[in-house]
Amino acid sequence: MLQKYSGNMGKNLLRVDTSDKMSDLTVDGARRKSRKYTHDVDSGYAWIILAGCFVMYVFVVGSLKAYGVLYTEMVEYYSSGSGNTAWIGSIALILLFGLGPLSNLLCKIYSFRRITFIGGIFLALGYCLSGFVTRMEMMYLTFLSTGIGYGLVFAPSSTIISFYFEKRRALANGITVSGSGLGAVALPFLYKFLIEQYGIQGMFWISGAIFANICVAACIFRQPSEFSIETSERPHPLRTSNTRNDCDSEENQMSIDSDVNRTAKKLEKIRCKDLDLKFSLFRRPLFTLYVLSFMCCAFGFAASIVLIPANVKALGYDDTHVALSVTILGSVEVVARILMGWVADLNIIQRKYMYAGSMFIGGIASVLAPCFGHFNFMAVYAAIVATFPGSYMSLVSVLLIEVVGLENFSPAFGLLSLSLAVANIPSHPAVGWLYDIYGNWGPSFLLTGCVYISAGVIIMLEPIVVRVFNIKTDNKNSNLQDNQQMNQDQYM
Repeated sequence: MLQKYSGNMGKNLLRVDTSDKMSDLTVDGARRKSRKYTHDVDSGYAWIILAGCFVMYVFVVGSLKAYGVLYTEMVEYYSSGSGNTAWIGSIALILLFGLGPLSNLLCKIYSFRRITFIGGIFLALGYCLSGFVTRMEMMYLTFLSTGIGYGLVFAPSSTIISFYFEKRRALANGITVSGSGLGAVALPFLYKFLIEQYGIQGMFWISGAIFANICVAACIFRQPSEFSIETSERPHPLRTSNTRNDCDSEENQMSIDSDVNRTAKKLEKIRCKDLDLKFSLFRRPLFTLYVLSFMCCAFGFAASIVLIPANVKALGYDDTHVALSVTILGSVEVVARILMGWVADLNIIQRKYMYAGSMFIGGIASVLAPCFGHFNFMAVYAAIVATFPGSYMSLVSVLLIEVVGLENFSPAFGLLSLSLAVANIPSHPAVGWLYDIYGNWGPSFLLTGCVYISAGVIIMLEPIVVRVFNIKTDNKNSNLQDNQQMNQDQYM
């Protein structure tokens, strides 16, 4: 323990008790000490964390889904080309997914609260600065700030919730990701109202102020105890210094310097270990298999978001029907994601089969879509896409944890986020190119359906992969084997 005593200069100094009980720096000692920091799981403060994640999804993912409203307004206001304006949203989307590994790594080092708070500042600043832009080209810079904010908030808010829920993990993830549907429904109306009242510049300023509430949501985050354990294992200079009563002693000073140097080296080694993005996870066949499937689903869902309103417009319906189709998609998505998570937690059906079945249903509906030319079917199709492929985010986290374990979930989700960025980049251009070539949206629907079906087929290949690579199917043993493999990878 720390005690006060008087030195030669008459100043009060701190004496460090270096007994084994207080200076135990072993892993077991750190874990014993960290037990008092154990957080609530499935109850208590876990629901507060869930509320913060929900708010972030409303503003972050919801604003991206509502970008279509801003897109049309910016094209008209700045008299810019449609292609050049479309790149603004693409920059934000790429950064949202692409910064996933880095943002989760920073959360491990500095805490989820700090990183998401900084992300909220970047996002709000980007929107506020956009209100001062007089040329479309400057929007690339302001939305670069917005995209960085998206990237620093999305992956952490998607990751932290799984550390606070276990029995209700799928339900909690479903509630969190349903916030994007709420944002997709509410924000377009907010944008329209603000533009009518204050113009597009005023809309950007007010929206930036509203999105600053992400910082408020970040303040309620608490670092999960899994990361607190790692922090408590780091040696502290005061614990390693062998302070004696005679502080002016040259021998004691040399001892302190030596201890501090050793501590600095240990801290440097730990920091280098923290900087590992764990790309070695891709050496695990099951992880790579699931990532490929999620990439196919992300490609298909991003394409569906464009196809639904575009096809309604091509069928000759007015803007009211186009807006209604988007509203149906967002509204059903809110409810469906929560229900999908709730059903997954009941363990009636294995989650991978729920996911695969959702992909097959979405694929079949997409293949049949060109056969019908009425709005009623497109409304049904929007509901099917929102219910099944659109709910895949409710299952992503729980499926990843089953494959890599909770210990490696944070870097695994970061790598998945980066992979989803790669999948989203070609989705919109691909369906657009097919429309330009054939003059209708039928081939684009067929491509989307095939990609959905491919996502389900890839997941169903898991038993073959397990047999070929001799992977244990028991979750506990599999996670233990994975952790041992990761420990070996760190020293290779």
